[in-house]
Amino acid sequence: MLRLYSKDNISRLILSMRSRDRLCHSFLLVGDKGVGKKTAAKYMALEILCRSEGEVPCGKCKDCRMISNDAHPDVMTVSASGKSGNYRTDDLRPLISDAYIASNEGGYKIYILPDIDKALPAAQNTLLKLFEEPPDHVIIIMTAERLENVLPTVRSRAIVINVPEASREDTVAALTERKIPEPDAEKAYGLLGGNIGACIEYLNGGSDELYLRVKSAAEAIAKSDEYALLKILNETDRMAAVELTIELSKVLSEAIKRKQGADEASFYSNEAQKLSETIGQKALMTMYDRTLEAAGKLKGNAGVGLTMADLTGKLIGRL
Repeated sequence: MLRLYSKDNISRLILSMRSRDRLCHSFLLVGDKGVGKKTAAKYMALEILCRSEGEVPCGKCKDCRMISNDAHPDVMTVSASGKSGNYRTDDLRPLISDAYIASNEGGYKIYILPDIDKALPAAQNTLLKLFEEPPDHVIIIMTAERLENVLPTVRSRAIVINVPEASREDTVAALTERKIPEPDAEKAYGLLGGNIGACIEYLNGGSDELYLRVKSAAEAIAKSDEYALLKILNETDRMAAVELTIELSKVLSEAIKRKQGADEASFYSNEAQKLSETIGQKALMTMYDRTLEAAGKLKGNAGVGLTMADLTGKLIGRL
């Protein structure tokens, strides 16, 4: 049966709601790519629909078996049709009409919407009526990497859950269960932390060059070394530049959280800590915004070289 690693906060919440018969109608799981948001959404469906009178999820009842095999008629994952993986209005309209039809198995109907933060604003607005007046049998589980890209009107109508990285022990266990040798699993954790998806991608032939460049970029920012930063950010491939800026924004985001007292271990812990010690919170927040702005420009038609040069100046100048 599907396992959930280091996500006890999510499991306990759903079981508590279920025991009180007070399940909410919409959830928003937030976390980095690869951290386990989609797995968590599927596990929530198991907990909600499992018919066991004992341990939940049992993995043995009809509902658990169907969900585990992606064959449950009342658990539907909505796909996006946009070229950039974004939802369009037409992707979500069928969900709205289907939601008012009774479930096939007599329980809840669960709709999983991965990466709702990539949905166009018009598409997100399409869901508002369903959020405001949901049928009793409907539960919507959304995932997002960037909470700020989800409309406030959508966020306010969902329970927002931060999806944490897995512990070292759970990360190694998850990887070794996939027949990955323990030394390799330990190496992946040392490089990428408890992001199991990123570890798997790396072990399946991915490169660690991006992550090492991001670490170097963070160090250059902490030292106000404009030349070193420009050299690191100098990138001619558009998609690689987008990945680099998005990954750098994660370091800045963690530095902001550390400035506010958070102290969670992650792949970028050392770099984030150094930034939090050398740069003020207001400047860090501005740098985070400028980095995401650069990523947005790069996704469009902005010149890669000019955008990266401009970002370098803003990060070192902290404007």
